[in-house]
Amino acid sequence: MSTPYTTTSTLVWGTANPEGLKDSYKGVYLNQADVRSMVEQVNAANAIGGTGIPVKLEHTGVPLGRVVSAWENKGMLECVLEINERVLEGSIGAEFIRSGICKDLSLGYTIDMEQSKTGAMQSRRKKLNEVSIVVKGARNKCKVHGITKGIYGRK
Repeated sequence: MSTPYTTTSTLVWGTANPEGLKDSYKGVYLNQADVRSMVEQVNAANAIGGTGIPVKLEHTGVPLGRVVSAWENKGMLECVLEINERVLEGSIGAEFIRSGICKDLSLGYTIDMEQSKTGAMQSRRKKLNEVSIVVKGARNKCKVHGITKGIYGRK
């Protein structure tokens, strides 16, 4: 008896950013307000008709999938990624996670900078462009915590 379903995508849960710095911090890393903003950006990208924030492998190439959910947990940015294993890159990325080659997550974002009243450069807004599955992330504690064997989609 065959099933009317086939494995098409995989879910990955991980920490994409360690605890955000104090809101008074205006540098290139995320502060606590930036973490909350990233959650809002993911939600907005997934709104009706949205394509979501892309997931990439080592910040390059075509998207492997999208970020389906993000939330703040004790100041950290946690997320669930959906990896499309129907495309070659997605299948490779999921296998890299399963085999332990890629154990970390990394954020790809752009920063709007401005000059403060004292002349120092400071960040104003950070825009999330993608979340990557990477061999080694730039920040400690940005780890993949779990991966499904696949979710079932209709044939």
